[in-house]
Amino acid sequence: MKKLQFIRRLVLVNLLSFVLVIIYSCGGKQAPAQKEKGASDSPPSVSGIKPENLVRLSEKEIAELKIQTIAVTSSLVNYSIDVPGVVFPAPNHVSIISTPIDGRISRIAIQEGEEVRIGQELFSIESLVFGNMVSEYLQSVSEETFQTSRLHRLQQLVEQTISSKSELDRANSDYQRAKTTVIAAVSKLKAIGVPANEINAFRTAESIDPTLKIHSPIGGSLDQRSVELGQSVNALQMLARVLDISHVLVRGYVSPEDARYINKGDSVKISRRQNDPFEMKAVVTSINPGLDENNRSVVVNVLLASKDNWPKPGESLRLSISTSSQTEVITIPIEALTYEGNDPIVFVQISESTFEKRKVVVPEFRDKYAVVQKGLEKNERLATTQIFSLKALSRFDKIAEE
Repeated sequence: MKKLQFIRRLVLVNLLSFVLVIIYSCGGKQAPAQKEKGASDSPPSVSGIKPENLVRLSEKEIAELKIQTIAVTSSLVNYSIDVPGVVFPAPNHVSIISTPIDGRISRIAIQEGEEVRIGQELFSIESLVFGNMVSEYLQSVSEETFQTSRLHRLQQLVEQTISSKSELDRANSDYQRAKTTVIAAVSKLKAIGVPANEINAFRTAESIDPTLKIHSPIGGSLDQRSVELGQSVNALQMLARVLDISHVLVRGYVSPEDARYINKGDSVKISRRQNDPFEMKAVVTSINPGLDENNRSVVVNVLLASKDNWPKPGESLRLSISTSSQTEVITIPIEALTYEGNDPIVFVQISESTFEKRKVVVPEFRDKYAVVQKGLEKNERLATTQIFSLKALSRFDKIAEE
């Protein structure tokens, strides 16, 4: 019995020893492999690269794919900037029609949307203030006429030595005072928009008509009428607006970072939307010195002659500005670029067997090259062939990790 127990213990000890030897041999083979792997690639925590963005190739894959790479370089080119824009009325091609005095709307001569000529009557306003101004003008004209006649008569009397020189001087002073009063009355009437022919017509009128006629200072179309017939209005109140859309002002909103590349006179292409075949060409007229308070952007002004009544004020457009000042940019071949969803990506070589999948910012394309604004540095090496194979391997590695 004791001999049987001894044999069982001996067999158990031999089995345990055999298992330990096998475990030790397996662990010894894995250690060099882990050491070799650590020597080839830097840990993600040290390199700053996410592990899921790395594509590792085996020796067989390297031999089969034969991936070609190029060094990333930069060059000086004219920078193109795409920005949003809004159409506004051009200076001297828009007029705000307002009433200069208190009164009541007695006539509306034209409706919204109708064509307007320069000097055409738009509104008539009955005003007590205007009637008093016409009365003052007629009184000053009458006084001037009297003083003119008195001065001529005294000049004849002085020549005949009937009147003294002092009386002539006094008459001349009264005449100059009356003349100044007429000039002041005419200036008041002109200041509220009364044309010279109407002012002269007041002299022969049998009665005073207290109706002020509002005329258009420019040609165009009536827009935004804000009063109705019989409505009482106060001085400086807006009545309507006249627009001439033969010329418009397009304001482009540029980020402060891009605005430093733009200069007055740079060429601009204006379109309704991106990739629109219909576009108009113009130049940058001026650049506002400060930021717009509403959107914190630099405003670029473009004066534009409209074509077939386009564009219209209030319309949103896209502006493509080609800068005259050259800037250093990175360009890569289009074949080195692919997309993951809507994001452009490239594959940057980290080592002989490792590539990094990296997102880049591409604002524009030129011929067979893509301009990279962000995501690449000079002297990095970029894969230019087997891009779709690398993309497929990156997806396979991601699925395998999951």
